[in-house]
Amino acid sequence: MPSQADEEAHQLSYLQKHLANILSLLSEHVEGESEDSLVLTMEGFEHLGFLIQFGDKGSGGVPLSQAAPFFANSDPDMPAAPVPVSQVHDWLLQTIASSLESITEKVSAKENGSPSGSDQDIAMADASPSSAKASPSARSPCFVEGVSKSSYVKQASDIKSSSVKVINCHDSTIYILAPLRYAIIYGCSDATIVLGAVGKVSLPLCC
Repeated sequence: MPSQADEEAHQLSYLQKHLANILSLLSEHVEGESEDSLVLTMEGFEHLGFLIQFGDKGSGGVPLSQAAPFFANSDPDMPAAPVPVSQVHDWLLQTIASSLESITEKVSAKENGSPSGSDQDIAMADASPSSAKASPSARSPCFVEGVSKSSYVKQASDIKSSSVKVINCHDSTIYILAPLRYAIIYGCSDATIVLGAVGKVSLPLCC
């Protein structure tokens, strides 16, 4: 069994690899130079909270927008200005790299026999939140079916139920950025499926 630190490192490395794609799916296009033609609103940035958590586990953490320097201390009565995706991408990569370095130091200290007391969570916790709070109202699952050779994203506002089924998707990358009680994935091949906070996942007939 991998240790908690190994699991955290794996999750952060996975997020690091797919970060650019995730941000592009959450971004909006505006006129301008190619580098700054894609921007991310504070609302879009908050969707990343299903994958990234700041602060200690169990403490509720810090809202993602308040942890980021470009949205922190925004006036609640005045929407924050959108931020270039390139700026968000660079900041998140630096934060992930710092977190991975902290994990490495923690593992090294344990291997060298340094007393650590109880395991302390790093500043940026693992890539999935510690708890999922899904609405128990709607019972019919949300379906993502037949996505082929493309990227696809579903945000919390797109999902009205507490469960999702991903069916017959091939050679695609699919992001489900919503808290769920249950996820079923089957009949998929060569697909990367990124889930946020999920209580239970079933993977029948998936290759």
